[in-house]
Formats: sequence, structure tokens, C-alpha cells
Amino acid sequence: MAGNFNINRKDETLTWQTVTQRIKLGFKLQEIEGELTSENILEFNDAIVIDPDYQREYRSSIADESSLIESALLEIPIPPIFLATQKYRGVQVLNVVDGQHRLRAFYRYINNMYSLKGLKLLPDFMDKSFSDLDMDHKTSLMSKGITCITFRDFPGKEFELEIFSRYNKGTKPLTPQEIRHAVYDSKTNDLVNLFCSKLVKDLKSPLAKAYAISKDRFQKKAIQENIFVILSIIEFGINQEFINDQGKTQKVSKSPQFAETYMKIKSEDKSNESYEISKSSLLEFNEFITKLTKITEYPFSREVYGVSERGKKFQVSISMILSAIFKKLKDVNFDFLLLEKDENLVNLSKYISILLNNSYLEDAEYRASTTNPIEIESLINKFDLSDIRISI
Repeated sequence: MAGNFNINRKDETLTWQTVTQRIKLGFKLQEIEGELTSENILEFNDAIVIDPDYQREYRSSIADESSLIESALLEIPIPPIFLATQKYRGVQVLNVVDGQHRLRAFYRYINNMYSLKGLKLLPDFMDKSFSDLDMDHKTSLMSKGITCITFRDFPGKEFELEIFSRYNKGTKPLTPQEIRHAVYDSKTNDLVNLFCSKLVKDLKSPLAKAYAISKDRFQKKAIQENIFVILSIIEFGINQEFINDQGKTQKVSKSPQFAETYMKIKSEDKSNESYEISKSSLLEFNEFITKLTKITEYPFSREVYGVSERGKKFQVSISMILSAIFKKLKDVNFDFLLLEKDENLVNLSKYISILLNNSYLEDAEYRASTTNPIEIESLINKFDLSDIRISI
């Protein structure tokens, strides 16, 4: 019995040419910065987003990919693809609920990203990339069909995520932040994801090093969670409250709660003003951190206050403290351009180092969480701009 749910399932067979064109549009859409025009919205309608936020890292081998192409050439049935409609930055797109590896393998082959390996039934095609095929085989392959089952008019993201989990039983459970990314859709969410994806492409940049960027942390949405915590503190302070599942007001006490509360607020307030605040907060904070990297290469690690540590591990507690310091500087209208002067930047860095060295972080008797908002707020209250030698 369907109850109140109406998923409007549609079964159709699409050619691989159509599918790969839609995947290309999906990639192109995710790379566009700034506002989308009405022409863009029409251009990208029904683009296929091959890796929505809840999908995992692509792990197929060349042999696995080649086997799928071999099956397509021989017209061996390939399992259907499951898609679900969703609004992405105002565009109706098709999220891949199940079939990411199939679609990506084919898309990669059409774009000459690998040649066929380990074929068992078509040895004549061994080591051939798509460009190596003769025209008859190219057109034949592109004209082959793949069954697509599309769910339209979903009741919501939670429903889509449940469908995904049912088709992926036995896999590693989604992390809480992966679930948040799937549920709390917003332009701010897109902004943070785009920023993180750029850092992954340039691992040697100062910000990538500062945030301890890695593909694993990106795929698990750990970096994104770190940034949402930072933005939450910059915009709403360290002393926050949220409504729990029982409808009661509760203090935010853990770093993931900062991320979730912030993402929920942004998903509910979709105004351009709210988005612009997030955008400027991220930009200005990253400019501040970039300045700190001139003194300390890994400002989110214990290195920021002189403690050498293997791996320069990203410390959530330090990121929370730095974002709270940044907010305090903004609240007193500090002119960040003064930090262009090396002497001022050095003096601020030294002051932060002294502050952290004498904080609960280095207290041998301290046993509670290092991300405790009460301790962080107490520490920030000791931050006094007049104690720093800043020259104009």
C-alpha cells in the first residue's frame, strides 16, 4: 500500500550517447560558479549527477570497467540504472541512486580515459580505447541502450537516501555528515562542496595544506563538516542552542552539532542574503587563514602554538578557537588589512601561540573534550586585542 507516497516511477531505455551527454552536463553544472540564468536552468534540465553527496568514492578497476564495455558490445544485459529527480541550484537534475560505477565506467571509456583490459570474449578489442575503434563499432556502442528507472516527485531527500541505502545493503554505513549533505540541501552546501573540491584538485596550495585536504577526507565529507563548524561559529558564535528531537531547547555541546545546526538553518533560509553571508564569511576567514600560513604552514594543527606533531593533524578544537578569534576580531571591526604588515602578523601569531599554550589544551589535568564550547568561550574571553602590538 503506497500511503501518501507518490514516487512516479518511469522506466525507459536510453542510448549510451544520451546518457553520456547528460552526465557531461551534470559535471559542467557542478563546476559553474555564481548565479544560474534561466537559460542555464533549461540547458541543464535532467542532467545526470553521477555522484550525489551520499555516493561513495569510485573504486572500479580497469578490468571491471572493460568488462562492462565488453558486455555492451555483445549486448549482454546490464543491470538497470536507478535515478531520482532533485532540484540542484534551481535545476531539475537526475541523481544516481544506484549505478554510479556502470555510468562512470562507460563515461570514462567514451572520453578515452582508459583502454580495454582483461577481456574474455572479445580479444580483438584488447588495449583499444574508444578512439581506436572503427566508426561502425563507435556508433554501434553509442546506440546501445541501458534501462533507466527514474523516480520522479520524491517525497523528499530522506526518502531518496532510504532508497539508496536499500540498494546498497551490506556496504559501509554512511557517515553522519554524508547524511547531512543529502538531507540539508542549500546553496551554502553547494558553496562549501565546490570550495572543497577545488582544494582536492590543488593539494599543494596553502589552504589545502592548512585544512589537511585528502581525497579520503573529502569523500567522507570530513572537510565539509569542519568548514560548517567554522562557519557556524563565525556567524552565530560559540554559545549556541538547538531544538532536539523531543522539541526541547538544548545547548550545542559537540562540534558535529554546530555543523548540523548551521546546515539546517541554511536549508530552511534559502534567501540570497543568507547565502551571501555564508559566502563572505568563508572568503574572509580563508583570507585570514592564508595570512597565518605565512607564519605557520599548518595553522589548524598544534604547530600553530609551537608544538611539533607528526602528520600536522587537523585539530577541530583549534579550528573552532581560530574561528571564534576571527569572529571576535570582526565584532570589534578589526582592520584585517593591518595583517599585510609582517610585524603585525607575527605579533598576532605570537599572541595566539601564548594564548593556546596557556589554555586547557595543554593542561595535563584536563580530561573533558577539547571541543567543549564552554572552555573555548572562556579562552576567547581572555583574548584582548589591546595586548597585541598592532601598528598602523
